[in-house]
Amino acid sequence: MAESNMIRIDPKTRKLREIGIGMLGYGFMGKMHSTAYIKIPFQTDWAPAKPVLVAMCGRDEEKVRNAALRYGYQGYYTRWQDLVSDPKIEIFDNCGPDFMHCDPCIAAAEAMKHIVCEKPFAVTTEDARRIVLAVRKTGVKNMCGFNYRFIPAIRLARQLIEQGVIGQVCSFNGKYLQEWGHDPRTPLEQVWYTAGKRTGVMLGIGSHLLDLARYLVGEVNAVTGKVKTFNTRRKNLKGLEEEITTDELDAGILEFQNGAIGIIQASAISTGRKNSLSWEITGSKGSLVFNLEDLNHLQVYVEDTESKDIPGFRNVSVTEFHHPYAKMAWAPGHIVGWETAIIYELFHFVDAVVNDKPIGPDAATFEDGYKVQYLMDALKESSEAGKKMKVEYGI
Repeated sequence: MAESNMIRIDPKTRKLREIGIGMLGYGFMGKMHSTAYIKIPFQTDWAPAKPVLVAMCGRDEEKVRNAALRYGYQGYYTRWQDLVSDPKIEIFDNCGPDFMHCDPCIAAAEAMKHIVCEKPFAVTTEDARRIVLAVRKTGVKNMCGFNYRFIPAIRLARQLIEQGVIGQVCSFNGKYLQEWGHDPRTPLEQVWYTAGKRTGVMLGIGSHLLDLARYLVGEVNAVTGKVKTFNTRRKNLKGLEEEITTDELDAGILEFQNGAIGIIQASAISTGRKNSLSWEITGSKGSLVFNLEDLNHLQVYVEDTESKDIPGFRNVSVTEFHHPYAKMAWAPGHIVGWETAIIYELFHFVDAVVNDKPIGPDAATFEDGYKVQYLMDALKESSEAGKKMKVEYGI
């Protein structure tokens, strides 16, 4: 056999620091976060560390074992307490069900793990408060998974607003529309906002709208909300009818500290809509429009730069070398996908942990997650009381 001419690399040469990942949850978001960690060393030539998938955790042993094998984890647990106490884990990533966000995150903070927690941050404002107090006490890095902040077009929109390109912001109109529950004949288990612990549409997708409203426009002073359930009864797969109490459609008016007004709607009964997140921000000098189903583009209108003969919005392809995250993308015109924002988001978190950088304002901290939870509860309280609610975060 001919001798190989391959030049071997000394393993000590430019070896990336390794950082251990512990993942709670093996479902949709557990899969997406696992994929993102794997891709971090490939995304740039200055990756801060190589994530090592140490362990995954889930209650169903057969399912979590299968997922851990497919994603490349070293092992798995069936108790989150064991995952949190594993000394090889530096980052605890909570992609578990909504009701599993509070206690595991608090335990992880007490175990001095840095924490990523998917949205919604918690089920109640009080649980959110408890988590924030825990990370404040220990000082661990923390990030709430509002990944849409890391879409290049949305980051460009924030830059344009901060630079005063569209002048004084007057309004934010946002919608997040899906169709999962529009048909009352769809079995309960196949409608995400009624399945399991049934956390509802506001927590599931409305939370994204509220985070983007705060991220792009600013802090909120007061809210007025209307929450409604149209399909109050639904059969399960066994044919038994159950009562449905979770929200299906939410509407709200936001009054911002800077004087702007926001109108938002979150719905999972919007027939024909798959995953339509859209918003429009109007300013005194221009406007911005974004649609998640066309996430590589930002619609921009700036009055001062428009021809009087052919005024209109510009369809900006946010893929040029000078655009946000361009150094992490491939090349101009090579568009990114929905999952790319999660790669950028977790890259940001790993970099912050390894190099002791701040999480915010680019990413959402646990305090941001708390404020979104507060606003969601305030909108529901407003709907029940039939009056406007003043925002007083109290933390």
